[in-house]
Amino acid sequence: MRTIATALIAALVLVLFVGCGGNGDEAASAGFAPDQSVEAYSYVHGGYVGKAEVTTDDEGEIDVTIDEAFLPHTLAIVDLESDDWNEDNTVSYVVRGDTVHVAKYIAYDGTDYVGNTVGTALVYVAADEDGEPDGNTVLEKMILRNEDTMAAWFDNIADGGFETYTEFGGEANTVTTTSYGSLTKRGSEYWNFDLGWEGNMEAIESAAEEYGVGYALDEMTQEDGEWTLADATTGATASDFKDYFSLIQQAVARLEMAN
Repeated sequence: MRTIATALIAALVLVLFVGCGGNGDEAASAGFAPDQSVEAYSYVHGGYVGKAEVTTDDEGEIDVTIDEAFLPHTLAIVDLESDDWNEDNTVSYVVRGDTVHVAKYIAYDGTDYVGNTVGTALVYVAADEDGEPDGNTVLEKMILRNEDTMAAWFDNIADGGFETYTEFGGEANTVTTTSYGSLTKRGSEYWNFDLGWEGNMEAIESAAEEYGVGYALDEMTQEDGEWTLADATTGATASDFKDYFSLIQQAVARLEMAN
């Protein structure tokens, strides 16, 4: 489903840019109205909420910023060596062979959730007054339901809306950091070696700004580890380049054209 949606977005943006002069340098200055700001949100990289913000300057040139918010299974990570956490008030999941412990009880935007392990995976479901699973509300599905709920996730976690509890009904611990540092990847320690996350995002952002975004999915190809847009080399190496570039396309498609 996500692949189909991405393809449709790419097709829409491609039509928009071809109508204004095609790909490459001509597309990069396709005549957008000045002084705009738009955002787009999507599930990216197999476990994060992606955000692309696109603005235009006084001359209608675009400026792109990408960020990714960590989801509950990262925000709720705890250290079992701490006096506050133990096997009773945590649950665990397995990622790349490593066992990760998270708080069993959390709250998001005023609603309580309890962690449950399904196989080696983790889900948080709405909790009843006793801290037991109540109904079929799965937190991550709720966050990823649509762009409005994903935008709310960005805003709410920044405003202290995600909390953990060492016991159900106990004192709330507002989550303001993660094991990577910040609540989103920009400015965090996530993939902070070689080109890294921020280096990749900067390369993708620069490619969109310089070459435009009017490219179909089959024009996004990886050669010798680096991604190209048709015949334009971007310098980006991130495996999910298409996720991020399609997210930019999704935002750019919302810009108004100059009269």
